[in-house]
Amino acid sequence: MMRSRHPRAIGALALLSGLLSGCSGLFEQAPLEFYTLSPSPAVAKATASGGPVFAVAPVRVPQYLSQRSIVTRSGPTQLRLAENDVWAAPLSDTIGSVISENISTMIPSDRVVELPVSAAVPVDYEVRVEIVSFERQPDGAVDLTARWTVFGEGGQRLIAMERTSFRASDVAADYPSITTAMSTLLAELSRDIAAALRSATLPAPLS
Repeated sequence: MMRSRHPRAIGALALLSGLLSGCSGLFEQAPLEFYTLSPSPAVAKATASGGPVFAVAPVRVPQYLSQRSIVTRSGPTQLRLAENDVWAAPLSDTIGSVISENISTMIPSDRVVELPVSAAVPVDYEVRVEIVSFERQPDGAVDLTARWTVFGEGGQRLIAMERTSFRASDVAADYPSITTAMSTLLAELSRDIAAALRSATLPAPLS
């Protein structure tokens, strides 16, 4: 005749099974959400098929923004890194691509490239951008501060040197809203840079 298991043994097995099940739940991670920044919507334009070549150098960003996770500011000296909301590509690369596309639309010109390029490409004007800050603030605004310079003669002659700041107020705390606001601010920065490039390429007034 078979003996039934001891009640204590059965209870211990049930407890162990429950603990293992609970532990497996602790290690389950929510799926990652990937984000990027978008160029300003293109408008109908007559793109110049010739003219000078404009080059955008690799964009510099602060080390604290060089994270896979999207960074927001929770206090004057405190940062919060998103757990599951991440950039689909390095932020510096994305900013450079968006600025290049924006400039191409805003000048307009089909001769905007990103550095580095082949030595065979005759670069006339070079744009260099350094991001100082670019994140959502504790008050709900998204701020962008950047230093940027424009050089002519293939990077040999300084044309413009600026430090500009832009703000989008009352941005919701969700990441789709934050990244949309960031794209809008990049469009404003690009507009200033494009204006400087257009001024640099205007013919000199007749004396």
